[in-house]
Order: sequence, then structure tokens, then C-alpha cells
Amino acid sequence: MNKHIFLTAIVGIALLASCSKENYTVDYTPDVKIRFAEGGDSSIVHLEKGLIDYHVKIDVSASGEVIRLFEIYTADAKSGNRGDLIDGTTQSFDNPGKSYSTTYTVSDLTQNKCIKIVVIDTLERVYEKNLLIKITPAVHFSDAKRMETIENYYGPYYASWLSGRVYMRNTEYAKEIDFSLGDMVIQSEGTEPVAALVNPALRNDYHLLTAAGLQHTKFALTSLTPTQYNAITQVDAAPITTLEDPTLDVVKLEAGSTYLFKTANGKKGLIHVTAVTTKTGTIENVNGQWQEGVAYHEVTLTTKTVLP
Repeated sequence: MNKHIFLTAIVGIALLASCSKENYTVDYTPDVKIRFAEGGDSSIVHLEKGLIDYHVKIDVSASGEVIRLFEIYTADAKSGNRGDLIDGTTQSFDNPGKSYSTTYTVSDLTQNKCIKIVVIDTLERVYEKNLLIKITPAVHFSDAKRMETIENYYGPYYASWLSGRVYMRNTEYAKEIDFSLGDMVIQSEGTEPVAALVNPALRNDYHLLTAAGLQHTKFALTSLTPTQYNAITQVDAAPITTLEDPTLDVVKLEAGSTYLFKTANGKKGLIHVTAVTTKTGTIENVNGQWQEGVAYHEVTLTTKTVLP
């Protein structure tokens, strides 16, 4: 009984102690502040379409004459991690200052870029602030994606939004699908099925599993080399828009090749294939039956797309 009373007392003391705790707010004001003319607290600037240069106005202020060194570095546009020191941006002060202002031009903005401002005071304390400069792209790039000519791990349906998305046929985003893959017998390629781009709206006609609401898409093999494809930037859509519209419903896929597609809703883009791998698995056919040891293809690709 005494043991129970002792434990109850301990719990009560703990509760009283927790209730008596006060909330403390740390109100920290740094001795050195870095500000940009644009970007606000988010430190993000959005450029209008077509702009490839941006002039950054930077102001540094301190509570006293403590500014000893000012530098500008490149930074990773996704992680914000510091990169290389930018030549000509270092400013050291033999007599430490209370403020410093400068302008730096970020050029050749064919993609998002980030810079990091670094200030060191007389006590060797380091102050940093990033500025992310976001372009308005004319061409939307995807990440590298894996697709399949059947439905196993990834699926055969591709939508170019959100850096590229791959779906199975039960997706609720059927209207967003730009193109699909399938194993097809193409007369000019022999009698065996090959990995191919397939018009999504005609999948049922080609005896492939399909989904409702898929749009028509046409294809063409281009003569673009991987180097030429990689050279296309986010700010210049001409290398895509000037290509003659494609006309084929089915095109064989080969690693290293670049294909043109155009959807019924006017979206036009390039598909660059980096790998085509043969695999086997237990796959559902159009009759709803599961078959073991079925050969199919896994495809790795990227896209560059111009929205209508």
C-alpha cells in the first residue's frame, strides 16, 4: 500500500512540474542582415518568359562596424548547398564596415539558378542567404522515368506534368496521358513483338490493355542526336515547335533515339530513350488471364514538352 502511495506522489509531482513550465520564445536578431531588392522573405524571384539575365541588388547591414568579408557563391537550385566561389565577387574590408551594397548579374538563365551570399564578421561568424531565380519555361523538362510495355511495376502510360508521371490503366488521370507503350508486331521490324510507342486512344484496336478517356497521340522518329536533344534549353521551344507534325500511331523504340509526339489537345514534345531492356514476368492479358514467363520491355526515357 505504501508503495502505491509513493508512486502516486511521484506522478503528482511530475504533473505539477510539467504544469509549472513556462514557454520561452527565443527572439534572435542577427548582427548582420542580408537583403535582396526583390524576393522578399522567401528569397525567390520569378522571371517573365524570355528573360535570360537578372540583376541582383544586394544590401548588407550590421549593428556595428563588423563586416569583414563579402562573397557570392553558386548554389544548388534544389538543395541550396553552396557551390563554387564566383570570380570577382569577393570584397574584403581592411576597415570593417557597417553596411555594403552591390549588384550582381546572373546571366544565361536557361534553367533555375541559385546564388548564395556569404558575409563574415570580425568575430569570424558566418552569415549566409540564398536567392533562387526561377525562370518561366517555354519547354518543360521531365526527370528520367522508367516505363513498361505492360502493367507490372511502373505501367505503360505517361503524362508530362509534374516532371513526368507514369501510370497504370486504373489511373484517375487518363485525360492527362500523353503517350503509351506496348509490345507490338510491326511489319517492317519482323514477326516478333518489339517495344513501341502506341497511340493511347487505339490501344484496344491493337489488343492491348487500355483505359477509358485516353486521347489520340501521333509519333515520329526524329534525326536528333542525344547531343542535340540535350542542347535544347527550357527557354527556347523552336527546336521542337518547328518540327513537322508527326503522323504515325505506332513507332518502334530504340535506345539512343529521339521521338516526336503531338497529342490531340495540342501538346508537342520530344521523347529521348536511353535504355530498352527485355524482361519477363507474370502478366495479365486482354482476356483478364494471368500468364507466367511473359516477355516485355522496360524503357528509360526523358521528355521535353511544349504546352499548347
